[in-house]
Amino acid sequence: MKPVTVGELLAFKERLGIAEIAGPSGCPAPVDNVFMEGSEEGVSVSPIRAERVPSIRTCSEGDGPVSRSVLILSRAFPAGGVSARRCHLLSPAALRATACAAVAEAQRIPEYLKEFSKETGRSVFASLYPAELLKSRLAGLLREVGEKKTMVHGVLLRIRDLGVLITGKSGIGKTACGLNLAARGHAWVADDAVVLEGRGAVLYGRGHERTRNLIAPRGRGILRAEVLLGKRAVRRETRVDLICHFVGRTGENGAVEERDGISVCRIAGIDIPCWRFAAGADPSVMAESVLAAVGDFSATAPVGRRNIEG
Repeated sequence: MKPVTVGELLAFKERLGIAEIAGPSGCPAPVDNVFMEGSEEGVSVSPIRAERVPSIRTCSEGDGPVSRSVLILSRAFPAGGVSARRCHLLSPAALRATACAAVAEAQRIPEYLKEFSKETGRSVFASLYPAELLKSRLAGLLREVGEKKTMVHGVLLRIRDLGVLITGKSGIGKTACGLNLAARGHAWVADDAVVLEGRGAVLYGRGHERTRNLIAPRGRGILRAEVLLGKRAVRRETRVDLICHFVGRTGENGAVEERDGISVCRIAGIDIPCWRFAAGADPSVMAESVLAAVGDFSATAPVGRRNIEG
């Protein structure tokens, strides 16, 4: 498993809700866990370790193995700062172990933390997210970047020898769309919890071990995929070649929440093309959008990017 650096974490600005960064955003300092400021009376800091992320050596030669952390300062004030007095209650040992500091629920970084960044050369960032959400996302990124593994909510299929991940908000119609595609003869891989893992330059996907081979069609309960679709229609795993992300419509004029089009999503260190479509009430229409994206990808992607698994 590769070491995770501050620079790699701070590259995920949108996922961490980053509003401002001070210090070297490309900092090579390694990180292996997340600390969060604690009690109301003082400061009680306890490590929240990302599972199976190993201890990493610091960048300085001769240093022994040291746990380096992202320190989250919570209880942000409306003006976007935290109490300097409370920050000073942090133990020197905790600060020495800090590779990067974050201010939760803040749009800007307090001046004293900017001074801390200048004096120590450590990065500090302000995040719009609450401390618990920020902690969860940082821990997830440590696993994703360090282990090249993550989990997303979606539906995964093999369509014309390509792995297609269908994503979107809960209730938008991902499962119904996937079942429509399966009824047309395409292979089913996973529903709801999809585990994605990078192997070299290739991203693979499979169902989570607790929900593997289960499908939850709306209004029909939880069913076994092999019973619903037939054993031959279900695959254990597939390479992931593209993502089809469905977005809802809002407003009286039916404006789309996010812009339609093609972009690139970076998952577990691997770039995957992503098509965005407006969702509809008819699963067959959504399925046609997915098939159109598969056709576009097949026509434009280099041969080496196409999934030729049997």
